Amino acid sequence: MGFEICRQLASSGLTVVLTARNETRGAEAVDRLRGLGLPDVVFHQLDITEPASAARLADFVRSKFGRLDVLINNAGILGVTMEVGDEAAIKEMLADMDDMEKLEWIRKHTTEPYDKAKECLITNYHGTKIVTEALLPLLQFSSHGRVVNVSSDFGLLRELNNIDSLSVQRLDELSEFFLKDFKNGQLEPHGWPTEGGYPAYKVSKALTMLIRESLQTST
Repeated sequence: MGFEICRQLASSGLTVVLTARNETRGAEAVDRLRGLGLPDVVFHQLDITEPASAARLADFVRSKFGRLDVLINNAGILGVTMEVGDEAAIKEMLADMDDMEKLEWIRKHTTEPYDKAKECLITNYHGTKIVTEALLPLLQFSSHGRVVNVSSDFGLLRELNNIDSLSVQRLDELSEFFLKDFKNGQLEPHGWPTEGGYPAYKVSKALTMLIRESLQTST
């Protein structure tokens, strides 16, 4: 998805800064895009869970371009452990399924331990917040700066109740409350989304959709 987002933006005439945690894979993605006749794509390494990495990206954008027009937060993990056998055979099998069949197969072959749930919140919610905080000042130099947080149907806001404010502190508290309830087996009694699995992913995406508003409110 991230590659296609970059391709479409570059095809529309935008200069794109493609980021990835893995430098080799990021550089390969840029080479592929340039091979498609899209030269205005550059790579910068980014680990969204590391404030220092986000700060280096902000410094790079500031020094090279002076501003940022669009920030697209697409990084995310599911927060599960998958039972993987023959990876090639699994990919071939999944290719013949529709989206709902794929989700059902994955659900049956994954577990959701606490450490993966915590990793999911750290990456999807806290990581997105770190990057947005670092780059928001550069967006304010643009006459049409915008933030796009890529979510999914799993991240519907109605799945979180009683949000009495959009402050960063409140969202952080909800993240901690969720992990505490996850660890203590209290998700369902306390109203967190559990039907269909992937509760950490659902909550992280719902919180992520509120980051932009909460940061802008606090500035």
